[in-house]
Amino acid sequence: MLKYKINIADALERKGFNTYKAKTTKLLSQETLKKIKKEDTNISLESINRICMILDMQPKDLVEYVENEEEKKKYNL
Repeated sequence: MLKYKINIADALERKGFNTYKAKTTKLLSQETLKKIKKEDTNISLESINRICMILDMQPKDLVEYVENEEEKKKYNL
């Protein structure tokens, strides 16, 4: 399963990217920001692209794959 390596919501805030800026720039949707705050990694690649642009990072700096036995069983792996 994918997990965030950093607290993306905090990193965005430190860069000055808050809810108001999200609304005015339309770089990230309110729904995406809610998911990030809940540590939900089910966001689009376009959103990841924009987060990387805002934070000046690579995707590998944001998320990591952590093997999970439940998922392996779910997909018969």
